[in-house]
Amino acid sequence: MAKILKNEKYMGDALLQKTYTVDFLNKKRVKNEGIMPQYYVENDHPAIIPKSVFMQVQQIIKQRRNGITTKNGKHRRLNGKYCFSQKLFCGKCGDILQRNMWYRPEKVAVWRCASRIRRSKIGRRCMIRNVKEPLLKEATIEAFNQLIEGHELANKQIKANIMKVIENSKGPTLDQIDQQLEKVQMKLIQAANQHQDCDALTQQIMDLQKQKEKAQSRETDQQAKLHCLDEINKLVELHKYGLVDFDEQLVRRLVEKITIFQRYMEFTFKDGEVIRVNM
Repeated sequence: MAKILKNEKYMGDALLQKTYTVDFLNKKRVKNEGIMPQYYVENDHPAIIPKSVFMQVQQIIKQRRNGITTKNGKHRRLNGKYCFSQKLFCGKCGDILQRNMWYRPEKVAVWRCASRIRRSKIGRRCMIRNVKEPLLKEATIEAFNQLIEGHELANKQIKANIMKVIENSKGPTLDQIDQQLEKVQMKLIQAANQHQDCDALTQQIMDLQKQKEKAQSRETDQQAKLHCLDEINKLVELHKYGLVDFDEQLVRRLVEKITIFQRYMEFTFKDGEVIRVNM
């Protein structure tokens, strides 16, 4: 399943020479770790899924692999069981909020600061308020309605800001890195054929591959923001007169995080918009 989710062929691209033959007699092939040149072909064949969706999947995979480190230095694993999981943060200590069930006086789901549930090393607990899930859902609907109401004015500015970040991004582009990789890989092949020391060239290839990973991550983040902006535009068109019912899929797709303060919540959407809702 992981290979399917990471396979670039589903978005119409192709990475050539992922493996190469080391023994032509027994046809043994091994993974190409930079020994042989690789070629990335965009729009090689018709895509099964849009590139924006594929990039969004890569972003989710990255987040789940790395987890999150909260402002108070706690490392938390990602869990997507509930639509609010790992999206709620304490405005006082910076830790995540976790879901608990209360049974008195009635059964209700409550989101509580993790530092309040688990006593910290210094023996103190965060005293930020608990948030009942029905209240959280009502506030989320209010945030979406504010987003719909004011999005037309902010839309052009947000898109302009994202494009400006893309244009002013520091560091080489993916195409430039690929060109450098190809040159160094050819040098490595020549050096290997002449039985020369290849350590420096191998290290250079590894450094370039790290640069490529960073550039790909940066591009994925930017594409995800643009995709989110398109999703919000669709939301605005679909609910011109406001959102009535809570939709957890909208939360998963559009909300980056929700910060809980004593008297209000702050919703940060994936396109960068921030909306405050009083409690």
